[in-house]
Amino acid sequence: MPSKIGCVIAYRKGHNNYGTSLQGYAMLKKIQQLGFDIEVINYIKHYSFLEKVLWVINAYRCGLYGKGTPKKKADKSSDYVQNLELRTKAVDEYKAKKLLPYFHDYDGYKALTSGSKNYDAVVVGSDQVWLPTGLPTKFFNLLFVDDNVRKVAYASSFGVQEIPNFQKKATGAYLDRFFKIGVREQRGKEIVDSLSHKTAQVVADPTLLLTREEWEEEIKDARPHETEPYMFCYLISENEDARRKASELAKQKGLKIVCIRHLEKYREIDETYGDEAPYEVDPNDFVKYIKDATYVVTDSFHCTVFSHIFHKQFLTFYRGTTGKNAKNSRIDSLIAVLGSNSQHLYNVGGLNGIDSVIDWDSVDKNLENLRNSSIEFLKSALE
Repeated sequence: MPSKIGCVIAYRKGHNNYGTSLQGYAMLKKIQQLGFDIEVINYIKHYSFLEKVLWVINAYRCGLYGKGTPKKKADKSSDYVQNLELRTKAVDEYKAKKLLPYFHDYDGYKALTSGSKNYDAVVVGSDQVWLPTGLPTKFFNLLFVDDNVRKVAYASSFGVQEIPNFQKKATGAYLDRFFKIGVREQRGKEIVDSLSHKTAQVVADPTLLLTREEWEEEIKDARPHETEPYMFCYLISENEDARRKASELAKQKGLKIVCIRHLEKYREIDETYGDEAPYEVDPNDFVKYIKDATYVVTDSFHCTVFSHIFHKQFLTFYRGTTGKNAKNSRIDSLIAVLGSNSQHLYNVGGLNGIDSVIDWDSVDKNLENLRNSSIEFLKSALE
C-alpha cells in the first residue's frame, strides 16, 4: 500500500481564486483522512527562451491566447490596487495556514523529475489542470513523474469541449501513463475514453468530498458578516448584463447586494455595482457569504457547488466563450449529476429560475452516492 503521496494541485502565488484554494485544501484533507502521508509538489519553473516561445506558439494554436477583450486599466484615483492587496493578503494568509505547510519545493525540472521518485504515488487534481495550453509544461499531466511511480488523476478537467487536433496524439500518450483517471465532467470522460486506452470515471469535485457539517466546522471562525438578508453576487466574467439582471432581481426581492468586485482583473462596471463590496475576504469567508445568503447569483462553478451544499436558491450564468473552448460543461455536469434543477441556469429558466423548486432530499442522496463512490475511487487508486 503506497504511504507517501505527492499531490499536484492548482496553485499560483498571488492568485486570488477562492475555488482553487478551497478545492486544493479539500483534496489534501480527504487524502489525509484516508490515512496517507501527503506532500504538495511545488514546481519552481525556470523556462529557457526557447521553451517560452514554444509555449506561446502552442497557446496560439490552441486558440486560447491573445484573444478576447483587452484588460481595462483601473483609474489612478480609484482604490482598486489597495483593495486588491487586501484580498491577496487574506487569501495568502489562508494558503499559509491550510496549504503551504505541506509544500515541498523542487527548483527546476531536473529536481522535479528526480524528486518524483520520493513518492509511492503522485495524484493530480483538481480543477482545469489539463487545459491544452499547459501541455508543454509537462507538469499537471505528470509527464515529469518517473515511469515506476503510480500516477493518479482525481477530478481533473480539460476545461474545454474539444482537444485541438494537433494535440490529440500527445494527450492520449500522457493519459495512458496513468494508473487511474477520475475526471470532473462527463465531457472529460468522453475525451479520455476516445483519446486513450483508459476508461475514466466521473468523480466529485474535491469540495464535494467534505460534508456540509465539515464545511460548517471549517468556517466557524470566519469573519462575522451581514445581520440583514442579502443577495450574494459572485460574477467572475465581464458580463455586464448578468450584473444588471442581478440588480433587477435584488430590487424585485427587496434585498441588498453583497458582491465581490474585480475578480481576475479590473472590471469598470464593478466600480458602481452592488451595495456592499468587501475585499478582505479569504476562502472561508467566501463560503460563509454563500451559506448566510438568502439568494446567490453567480457564474462560478465553485460558488454553484457551495450553493448546493448549503441548499441555497441560486441562479448561475454561463461565462466565457462558446463552442470548443467553452468552459461551461462543468456547470451542466454538476446540475445533471446532482439532479438539482436546470431552471436555475439563467439561459434555461431566466430570472424566475432562481425560485424554481429543488428537491434537496434527492440532491443530498445523489451527492452522498457521488461522494461515496468518489472516495472509494480515490482510496482504491492510492492503495
